[in-house]
Amino acid sequence: MAKEITMPKLSDTMTEGLFAGWRKNVGDRIERGDIIAEIETDKAVMELEAFASGVLLKTMATGGEQLPVGAVLGLIGEPGELDEPAVPVPAPAPEAAASAAPVAAPPPTAPSAPAEPPPALPHSEQDHEKASPMVRRMARDQGIDLAQVHGSGPDGRITQEDLAAVSPQQEGTPGTSATPASQPATASQQALPVEPAAHQPASSMRQAIAAAVTQSWQTIPHFSVAVEIDMDACREIISELKGGAHQLGYNALLLKACASVLGRYPLLQASDAASRDGIHISFAVALPDGLLMPVIRHCDHLTAAGIELEAARLAEKCRAGRLSSEELSGGCFSVSNLGMYGVDDFTALILPGQTAILAVGAVAERPVVREGQVVAAATMRLTLCCDHRIVDGAYAARFLADLRVILEKPVSLLV
Repeated sequence: MAKEITMPKLSDTMTEGLFAGWRKNVGDRIERGDIIAEIETDKAVMELEAFASGVLLKTMATGGEQLPVGAVLGLIGEPGELDEPAVPVPAPAPEAAASAAPVAAPPPTAPSAPAEPPPALPHSEQDHEKASPMVRRMARDQGIDLAQVHGSGPDGRITQEDLAAVSPQQEGTPGTSATPASQPATASQQALPVEPAAHQPASSMRQAIAAAVTQSWQTIPHFSVAVEIDMDACREIISELKGGAHQLGYNALLLKACASVLGRYPLLQASDAASRDGIHISFAVALPDGLLMPVIRHCDHLTAAGIELEAARLAEKCRAGRLSSEELSGGCFSVSNLGMYGVDDFTALILPGQTAILAVGAVAERPVVREGQVVAAATMRLTLCCDHRIVDGAYAARFLADLRVILEKPVSLLV
C-alpha cells in the first residue's frame, strides 16, 4: 500500500514549512534514508529523508509552496499501486442489440492541438548541486536567477560571494524594471531611484526571529547583571596554542567555563534540564539574513578543544543551511558573543523555554587598578540576562563570580 510523505515537524516552534523542491523524480527508486526533498523551516533549510523504500509514485507539492505540518507532499510505494483496475463492461444481450435503434455517429471534431510541454522547472530545482540551500534561499529572497550567476566555487558551485556580486537589475530577470530595447529609456527614467529593499517580504527566518523575540520580550521579565573579567591568563593560553593542533579561541574557553559552573546553578538552566544527561549550550551564529542558535551537546564532558571543533562544525552547517532539528533544539543555556564586532557590552533576549543568556563583549585593553596603580589589562565584559520569575539578582551574581574565578585562572579548562 502506498505511503504518504508528509510535511514533518522539524522544530519545536515549526507550524508550517516552505517546500523548497524535490530531489527525486516520479518513478525513481528510493531507499530508506535517501534524501528526497528539501524543506525550509523557520530556522534553516533541511533535507527530507525517505522513511521507507519504494518508488516515488506521485508528487503533490511543488517548490515554493508554504505548507502546514502534516500536509501530504507525495506518495511512495511499489510500481503499479496507483493504477486503477479496469472495470469489465458486460456485452449487451443479442435481443437488446437487435432492437437498439441506430445511433447517429458524432460529427467529426477538429484535431486537438498538441499538448504544451510541461513548464521547465526553476533553475534552483533543476540543479540542486550548483548552489547550497542557503544560497538558493538568498537568491529567491533577492529575486536573482541562479541560471545567470557564474559560480566561482568547485565545479562551478555558486557561493554567497558570487550572489553578493549580482543584483536583479544587472540580470534583467522577469520582475525587474529593465526597459525593452525597442523602447529606449529617457534621461528622466534612467535617473529614477531603485526601489528600496525594505519593500521585499520578510524571509521565513526573519519572521521566526520576529515571533521569538516578541514572545521573549512580552512574556519573560528580564533583568541583567554585568561583570568585567581579567582575561590576561586566557589571552596567554590562546597565544601559546595558536597555530597548533589544539588551538583555542575565547569563545571555546568561555563555553567550557559556563559548562563547568552551570552544574551548580540549576535555576539558570531550562526548566526541563533535569531530564537531560548533560549541559547543552546554545550559541549564536550570525547569518546574512538573521541568526541561528545551534546547540553544543555535553559541553561538560567535552574538552575546550573539543568545544572549539564542534562550534566550528555547527557554524559551518548554519551557513550552509544544513542543520538538523536535533542540532537546533535541546539547549539549556545560551551564549551570544558580539566581541568580534568590537562591542564592549550589551544585553540579549532570552530564548523562549530557557531562563538565562550570557551576552559577551570584546576582549580589549582597558585601564584597571592593580596595587594602587592604573595599568592596562585585557578585560572582557559579561552581561547575564535572566528570567526574574525564576532567578534573583544575588543568584545571578554568584554565578558570574564563580565564572570569573575560572576564567581568571583558566588552567582547569584545559584538562
